[in-house]
Amino acid sequence: MLISMQSIQSNDSSNIYSFGNHDECPLHITVLDFIYNFTVPDLEFTWPCEVRSYWLSLQTFVKFVRFLLSYVTPLIIVVGVLLNTISFAILNTSVLCDSSLSLYLKVLAISDNGALIFNYAVGIAKSHFTSFNDLFMNSQFLCDTNSVTMELFQFTSTWLVVLLTWARVLAIIFPFAAHSSNSERSAILSISTLTCISFIISLTKLYSGGYETDSVFEFIPCQKKIKPWGSAMYFYIALSTWLPLTFIFIGNVLLIMHMKKSDALRRKLTCSFRQKINKTNKTSRTLLTVSMVYLILLLPLGIVETLELYWDVILIKYPTKNIKENKEYINWLEEKMLLKWCRGLFFHIYHWNFASNFFLYYLTGEKFRSIVTQKLTSYKNSITSQKLLKCFSWCKCSNRSKSVKIPSILLIKVVTFNESSINGNTTIEHNGNVASIT
Repeated sequence: MLISMQSIQSNDSSNIYSFGNHDECPLHITVLDFIYNFTVPDLEFTWPCEVRSYWLSLQTFVKFVRFLLSYVTPLIIVVGVLLNTISFAILNTSVLCDSSLSLYLKVLAISDNGALIFNYAVGIAKSHFTSFNDLFMNSQFLCDTNSVTMELFQFTSTWLVVLLTWARVLAIIFPFAAHSSNSERSAILSISTLTCISFIISLTKLYSGGYETDSVFEFIPCQKKIKPWGSAMYFYIALSTWLPLTFIFIGNVLLIMHMKKSDALRRKLTCSFRQKINKTNKTSRTLLTVSMVYLILLLPLGIVETLELYWDVILIKYPTKNIKENKEYINWLEEKMLLKWCRGLFFHIYHWNFASNFFLYYLTGEKFRSIVTQKLTSYKNSITSQKLLKCFSWCKCSNRSKSVKIPSILLIKVVTFNESSINGNTTIEHNGNVASIT
């Protein structure tokens, strides 16, 4: 967010004079649990009683979003990193690594893992562990490095989806040009260019914190002096949301149109259309699914971020002694709080994109699914064979112990039987002797 909740009071102190007399509010300022510095002057005036009451009315929604960000997002991070690593390993096999598409998807897996670790995992750690956040607060190098890396991977992942979508569109529309050119070399060049551009754009985070200054993870930002972007923030949101969404949407429309045309053409040219599967369309369906899911998950976040930016830059209000203007400020601040936590909700929903690609590849990619099935089968067989070996070794040991124990038991039985028979015979003889004597 361009203007954070924490910076409102500092902006107000430079625009208005101090107000010592204000109405008593039954709600103490500490009900605003997102404020970490209650020593800032004029807090009572900056956060009026109406705003505090509105904040309490939002608690159900805020607690729900906080629960998602605190407990569900870590699960997404762990699962996403694991599945992206597995996807990279499978895409790196000899069966799948012979195309430019696999190269795009492998780089996407690396970039998604970078976003999950440096953006979301670090943000959660900053929020829950003060000592960890102090490392960034006390080191300008760590602060700047984290700001750049979190933006680098986020921006790269977004535009990688655009690249692979349009690479497929161009390969389908101009198939002869795609076959005549070196597709892997073009993919490497495109990815390298995108990485350089993403890094240059990420360097702007050294001068402006952007949404990090009012993160929904609610950690104290490490940037000490943040230069406002002003209207330039629109350009940033356009690059990170609306432009990629537009390109992805247009690319998907072209893919769908071409798939329908190719299916209709194949029906006319061959009678065995139902038996033969169009491999080009199968690959296109994989990319179409990946880009459509990304489009659906990113669109709500882009809408909320744009509304929030417009609210902060164009419709910004400041507290005054004028009753009418102060009423407008209260309404503005209440809507600002609501927009922030709506952004938090859609930001969490957007997290699922970084952990869903493995399932999309498995559902739509036949080769990918067959390799995963083979790996699982071999892993299952190896576990079963290990269990059988342990069972056989245990059976051998038990058979040996039985072969040793059985003769001993028989011997004991024989000895016991002989002793009892001897005792019995002795008793009978003794009784016979006694009887004869008597």
